[in-house]
Amino acid sequence: MLLLGVPAALALFAVLYVRPQRGLLLVALLTPLHGLLTIVPGGQTLAPWKEGVLLLTLAATFVGPCRRRLPAPSYPWWPAVAAWVALGVVSAVVVSGLAGITALKITYFYLVIPLILWRAPFDARDRDRLVTIIMGMGVLTAVVGLAQQVIGGERLAALGYRWDEHLRTTGGLLRSFSTFTTPFAFGLFVMIALIVGCAVAFAEPHRLRNKLFLCATPVMLLGMGVTIVRASYIGLTVALLWLAVHRYRALFLAFGSIAVLAPFVLFAVPSSILAPLFSSSSLDERGDGWSQTMSSLGVHPFGQGLGATGSAAAKAVGDGNPMLSELSLQAAVQFGFMPYQPDNYYVKLAVELGPLGVWLFVLVLACAAVSTLRASRIMTGQDAALALGVSGTIVAAAVASTVATYLEIFPLDVYFWLLLGTVGCALTQHWSPHRSSLTASDSAPSHSVRPAVESRPTSASC
Repeated sequence: MLLLGVPAALALFAVLYVRPQRGLLLVALLTPLHGLLTIVPGGQTLAPWKEGVLLLTLAATFVGPCRRRLPAPSYPWWPAVAAWVALGVVSAVVVSGLAGITALKITYFYLVIPLILWRAPFDARDRDRLVTIIMGMGVLTAVVGLAQQVIGGERLAALGYRWDEHLRTTGGLLRSFSTFTTPFAFGLFVMIALIVGCAVAFAEPHRLRNKLFLCATPVMLLGMGVTIVRASYIGLTVALLWLAVHRYRALFLAFGSIAVLAPFVLFAVPSSILAPLFSSSSLDERGDGWSQTMSSLGVHPFGQGLGATGSAAAKAVGDGNPMLSELSLQAAVQFGFMPYQPDNYYVKLAVELGPLGVWLFVLVLACAAVSTLRASRIMTGQDAALALGVSGTIVAAAVASTVATYLEIFPLDVYFWLLLGTVGCALTQHWSPHRSSLTASDSAPSHSVRPAVESRPTSASC
């Protein structure tokens, strides 16, 4: 594997050296397919590919010829993020020492994406390609998710997926997970694709790509529906209301139509599926754990240390070995020291970093939502629509985090920081149209150069 990996890394670096932005687009394209490694022989050895691509991309931004060709992005949210990261680093080092590296990697690694964008910003064409990737992968994964309903759990298990880890049922219905490893990642990714895709498509509905996406939205909604992930339903609803309030008033008519048709749709859905979906037992169980966590803050006002709960704690039990991890987790259940899984990102941060950590994270979300909404009002065309869509995804993430450990679910953390950094690129280029157009003119004929603020992408030299 090493003999193949080194030449592949060198070839990839040669491509990234010319244009590092390709690395981020590659990660955006392939991360929704990461879960397929589960059924690929020896696939687990390829699991760190995403970290490798991002590190190579970061290295390319320091040596390649394409750096600094566009103005650096605007990140109004960076002081809040810096304070949140500083608190997490101190907590991990003080509580866990070197062992805290795992928790730091899981929580903060993908902040390397805004750093890459600061070194090698996306131009208008990159942003357009990113939107196309998100739209296309949203539709593709939804189709695969629906196909899993036809294939069935037994045949999926024969492919290598495992029950209670990948394969789950609710009311006799298989919860689709598509090309991901869990229904939660699938449902919440489709949520992101619908929010961003609809925001952009509504702004330019006559473009062929956007027409095809809008035609495919029923497939995506149905694919998200069979995940039985309530966080995605709630997040999408809140985000679409956000879009309706701030720009697309016609969505209110859609909500009115849904309200009229909802009773008929619910009547047609089997009660075996509706009962678990609207059951409060799961929320009651989570609420008991959350209340116990809140009461423990008096004993640990600054938290129990980054990595005390969630994915980092579960990984620490198994020491990173897939087989050892499974055995260790079984032993943890038996002897009663299974790491706490709060299913709420705010509660997770309360356990690990205390009230201060929760407040800093809320500050990050607030700064990100406000700055992207403001950017949508300053810019024009597709960039403005993209910024509004990104603000919608942040609001959806804030809501979904109440019932899911949102930024611990791969690849939601990847897209969170990628979309946030992309809006920062668009904003500074909006304020510097002359410089952006000069960059575009290096490789485009003079008659084809367009201002950077137009809705359609411009070509660029890098």
